[in-house]
Amino acid sequence: MADYTLLDLIPSFSHREHGSGWGDVLGNAKPLLNPDGTIGMTHVVLAVFALVVIVVLALIARGKYSSKETAVIPEGKLSVRNFFEVIFDSLFNSMEGMMGKENAKRYFPLIGALGVFILINNLMGLVPGLVPPTQNLNTNIAMALVVFVFYNVIGMREQGFGNYMKHFAGPVWWLAFLMFPLELVSHAIRPLSLTLRLGGNMTGDHTVLGVFGQIASDMFGGLPLFLPVPFLFLGLLVSVIQTVVFCMLSAIYISMAVHHEEHH
Repeated sequence: MADYTLLDLIPSFSHREHGSGWGDVLGNAKPLLNPDGTIGMTHVVLAVFALVVIVVLALIARGKYSSKETAVIPEGKLSVRNFFEVIFDSLFNSMEGMMGKENAKRYFPLIGALGVFILINNLMGLVPGLVPPTQNLNTNIAMALVVFVFYNVIGMREQGFGNYMKHFAGPVWWLAFLMFPLELVSHAIRPLSLTLRLGGNMTGDHTVLGVFGQIASDMFGGLPLFLPVPFLFLGLLVSVIQTVVFCMLSAIYISMAVHHEEHH
């Protein structure tokens, strides 16, 4: 499958030199949506690296719950355990307010996993030399499609296929011819919306960091000091916010699929 970033969709950003790299390894193949671009595997490699980091952190945090003493007593300093607990508590509390405690427990594993994975990937963009995998549309569409398939399957399982499809027809039968295609379109664009929102914001954030980092490097003789600090803080803020937005929208879609009758 062709690999492209959000910038590859814009012709004005697509002019680049073709040197050595993944494009040569793959026979100088070109992305389908951008013939001037090159195929790369950077986002795949970094996503796998992020997954390895998450597994290592999870094993470290799991060790803290090996005994009752360490599990009950909170740590008084920043730690891997606290990192996970802050993320999970925030996401779970938000989900509980949307769909109730029981459903929040049932569907939290997906939202929690997405939250940690997206946040780690986003934060990689703050490290000089690394590109956040969530800047790439392929990474985001994969997560968005998982959410799309999941909430539709859950909705059909909870309500039954017939009842679940009824909400596409709208609240009154004589509007079904109008509401059905509108509902189909609104559901179809949800994964696209999740994909472009996350990719666009991370692309913009990484571009700003790169530009001002280069300015600082030129000003201080190759050492990007002082100037990028406010933008690193802004990048951190954007990384967290975009993680929350993706997870909360996913939770809303699940909640609407499970309790759709209440929303009408």
